[in-house]
Amino acid sequence: MNAVDRAEELIRRGGRVHLIGAGGIGMAGVAYLLQERGLVVSGCDLQENRQITWLRKCGIDVFVGHNESHITESLDWLVRSTAVPDTHSEVQRAKALGIPVSRRGEVLPALMRARTCIAVSGTHGKTTTTAMIAQVLGCGYCIGGEMAGIEGVAKDGETMVVEADESDGTVAGYTPDIAVITNIEYDHMEHHASEAAFIGCFERLIQNTKNKVYYCATDPIATRLCSTNPKCEPFRYPVSRIALPLPGNHNQWNAAAALSVSRHWKSDNEIFQALKNIRPVRRRFESVYEGGGVRIVSDYAHHPTEITALIQTALELKPKRLLGVFQPHRYTRTLALGKDFPPSFQGLESLWLVPVYAASEQPIAGGTTKDLVARFSADWKNRLRNCPSLEAAWADIQSELRAGDLLLIIGAGDIEQMAAWAAAKP
Repeated sequence: MNAVDRAEELIRRGGRVHLIGAGGIGMAGVAYLLQERGLVVSGCDLQENRQITWLRKCGIDVFVGHNESHITESLDWLVRSTAVPDTHSEVQRAKALGIPVSRRGEVLPALMRARTCIAVSGTHGKTTTTAMIAQVLGCGYCIGGEMAGIEGVAKDGETMVVEADESDGTVAGYTPDIAVITNIEYDHMEHHASEAAFIGCFERLIQNTKNKVYYCATDPIATRLCSTNPKCEPFRYPVSRIALPLPGNHNQWNAAAALSVSRHWKSDNEIFQALKNIRPVRRRFESVYEGGGVRIVSDYAHHPTEITALIQTALELKPKRLLGVFQPHRYTRTLALGKDFPPSFQGLESLWLVPVYAASEQPIAGGTTKDLVARFSADWKNRLRNCPSLEAAWADIQSELRAGDLLLIIGAGDIEQMAAWAAAKP
């Protein structure tokens, strides 16, 4: 029995399940859906956040702090976040007690087997595309981001749209009715030892999809995998621009994918009307401050391709100066893609860099912010600042801001704190 089959069997059995890392966006959605399926759910995480508040409102007990006392013989199942290693004391205690342990990425595919499932995969654009489909169809969802004005990151339904996660390879565990491949670009080197292994996850998703796979017509890897397969169909950049409340060409691609999927249930007129009023996902070109002629935008971009798209979108607004502050995410990514980062910042007048967000990794040679700084050419000399902390960068940035500036807060780690500081600016 594989890991997803085992998780499906544990869902059927019911009982008590505890989630380690329940405050993570992906984990919170799984916790909610497990409760919807009738299990008694509890969880823990290191600190309070919006997701924990939401889970408690839904009647799920979530403890702050990790403690082996959470793991008792009355527990039927333990689910851990990818960020929680197998060596974690609570995981080890569960195993010692004979309690089954699953990863989050094995549980969500299992939850989808009893539903009509749309699985959205790809290196970039998954969250926004999933959010678009969920809102157009009004169906159930489990999403890796918060939609503005919508509480919670999951909703159960007979039809479900979910993000299929390539980061840990569990995208290969889905057996969806419909799949989307937004694009395929090598990432998550902390899990995938080679590009071939990374691409292999998408090959298995295509094989496992029951009815239809929609893929980006201009993505070379997706095209190579899909173009001769009769169940695969390309989606293309819209001939006429789709009316969206979201800027950027990348969102036209996301909307094109959502349109292809949604046509199975809705008319084009219904889809276009819904897309006009789509609610954005937090930290996807999210405006967090406007005042004194200054605008500050927070964005989750952490891969060079995403950063390039972000800056192109920002330049469409024609600011007097475009500035950026970036927190690299993971030492492995910074090392593997180091040479690709400097060109991605083309268009910025000034850039502040802060220390790498480790995401539980240990520092590695060539993967630090200091190493990244060394990759920038001489023409960045007076425009690049390497800051020792978020706080130091924010203090320096505030002293530099002036009317006409657009500042981009860029990264997937705790640089989100800076967006909160910006939002609180007088």
